[in-house]
Amino acid sequence: MTLPVFVAACLALGLAAPVAGQTVPAPIDARTVVSPSADSPSSPLASRAASVDDVHSVFTTKPPASFFSTVGHDFTNFLSIDTAKIMGTAIGAGLAVSNWDRPSVEDAGEVLSRRAFAAGNVAGSLYVQAGAGVATWVIGRTTNHPHVASLGGELVRAQILAQTFVQAGKLATERNRPDGSNSQSLPSGHTASAFATATVLQQHFGWRGGVPAYALAGFIGASRMAASKHYLSDVIVGAGIGIAAGHTVALSVGGTKFDLGVAPTPGGAMVGFTRR
Repeated sequence: MTLPVFVAACLALGLAAPVAGQTVPAPIDARTVVSPSADSPSSPLASRAASVDDVHSVFTTKPPASFFSTVGHDFTNFLSIDTAKIMGTAIGAGLAVSNWDRPSVEDAGEVLSRRAFAAGNVAGSLYVQAGAGVATWVIGRTTNHPHVASLGGELVRAQILAQTFVQAGKLATERNRPDGSNSQSLPSGHTASAFATATVLQQHFGWRGGVPAYALAGFIGASRMAASKHYLSDVIVGAGIGIAAGHTVALSVGGTKFDLGVAPTPGGAMVGFTRR
């Protein structure tokens, strides 16, 4: 009975996260990003509106060196009321199911074959999750597809953010793993990585992309229990961290899209976002 409980908890987190993050971004001064020049089109800048997906990634609008400052802003934005709501839901769910921690490991081991949970353990590793983000960004840059590069950039940033808080949590809790191999059980890093990726994909492609991505993330979490590396509460808290990280790096929140308005200012331009 513990695997259905885990799936239900993950689904609740996935549905609650879009409701938590409904803050409209403030206007951003983009005079260093968009500058008028002599050979610019004659049409007014203010009439040029584009989907936020075209421009919101640092990988496509600024030199690569600014990536590190953007990651710094991600950490600042992570410490918000919206994130507190997501993490509060995850921690509350983890506490609620803690009585099923040991049975969850036994149940998962009985349901999943060794080959199945081995595949989940590989798919959820940081090397695979972050590597997929880097590969996506490289493909987008080399083929001149800004949407693809933007997606790859957000996937990488989400992994950096999620794993930083995962490792901090492991050091703070020092919970023994079910197999007794070490004291890094809480929270689950594999699960956090998978749910961070799933949340970014959901932000870009809606629930048509989000549902299968969350399903894979849930399978990865179950695989970690089947491998006796994590308890049920570990993977639920890890899922919460991943969802919060994915929402932090994305400007499209819970299916809500923003239009980009560009208006000329002395020496540059002002960019503002308006909810549709």
